[in-house]
Amino acid sequence: MNATTLLPAVANGSAPRIAIASPGVGLVQRGFERMFADLFEVVGNAAEVTLVKGGGACGPREIVPTFLPRNGRILRTLPLHWLIGRTRFHVECLSFALALLPSLRRGRFDLVHTIDPPLTRVLSRLRRRFGLRFHLLHTEATNMPPGDYPPADHIHEIGAMKYEAALRQGIPRSHLSLIPAGISPARFATSASREELRAQHGIGKSTFVVLCVAALNRWHKRVDHLVEEFDRLEGDCLLWLDGSMDHGEPDLPGWVRSRLGERCRISRVPSHRVGELYRLADVKVLASEHEAFGLVLPEAMACGLPVLAHRSSHFRWLIGSDANLVDMTARGELAARLQRLQANPAERALLCRTAETLARYDWANLKRDYLELYERVLSGPIRNDLCVTATPWRHPRSP
Repeated sequence: MNATTLLPAVANGSAPRIAIASPGVGLVQRGFERMFADLFEVVGNAAEVTLVKGGGACGPREIVPTFLPRNGRILRTLPLHWLIGRTRFHVECLSFALALLPSLRRGRFDLVHTIDPPLTRVLSRLRRRFGLRFHLLHTEATNMPPGDYPPADHIHEIGAMKYEAALRQGIPRSHLSLIPAGISPARFATSASREELRAQHGIGKSTFVVLCVAALNRWHKRVDHLVEEFDRLEGDCLLWLDGSMDHGEPDLPGWVRSRLGERCRISRVPSHRVGELYRLADVKVLASEHEAFGLVLPEAMACGLPVLAHRSSHFRWLIGSDANLVDMTARGELAARLQRLQANPAERALLCRTAETLARYDWANLKRDYLELYERVLSGPIRNDLCVTATPWRHPRSP
């Protein structure tokens, strides 16, 4: 697809120049940071797109500016965030935006696509302060209420429930778009069979493997609830927890091991090997009560792995089935469901939703939607006076 056939030309008649910007890309291997890295790969050959990221090797049209990473040595040594009463993440986004400012003042980009709320806020203020002429598109990938959204020309929602909530809050439909996050099935492909993968990892053929790929914490991913429910299971079973400590709790792995002993395994495999875990497991569980999206669920489903998630409207929309939902707040319900699935492989097979998942979330099927999103934003006005306030959302010039 040629970008010039879809994206509108800018004032000088040239193809629009787009920056996909996030300081976490290249530093955080999962979550919405990987979504942005994937998006760049998908649309980069169809438009003039530059990835502005926080680390890693640089390929064509990739930039790593000089800034202060949240987990870098400087911010670990000097608590600069205390000076502004915020977090290291806020300092990271502030320094990242300032590093990007010279390029913006030179007019290098016509559209900047962000996903980190503090970065969006700083770029909006810089644009207004210096009278810059670039469009600002923000992807909402957190659980913040619509009244707290950062100011941007357009808000991109990745979940239907958040999209509806934003409309109820008063954000005009013209300022919103709903497009889900995507997955790259090839990323999770593996030539080894399930039996070979289990043999490589020292797992028996009959062992019932419950997998959780998530940040290792209690407050959001509720890994402690999963551990307590898994501990009720009997027989030959293994709980495999794979996740980063970027948003984790340092004491949690020790607590899990003390609770489950040899019936647990804790790892942080590289992103390109997560597919191996999806292929060798029997069921994937996400115990969190809410997610901005929950990318690991479509990933697992695309690999043919049954998934279980909390019974809520968001997960019902995301998975497309009530059969995969469990009340994660009710003590014993997850354990009972896992016990049934352990004893009944046929029931596990009924929870597989591979074809539907690929149809909805494969990047190949979403590519045009994202290019049309860029077209929509570039065709609209630059709103330097736009703001988001507490309830209700309003334009500052509205009555």
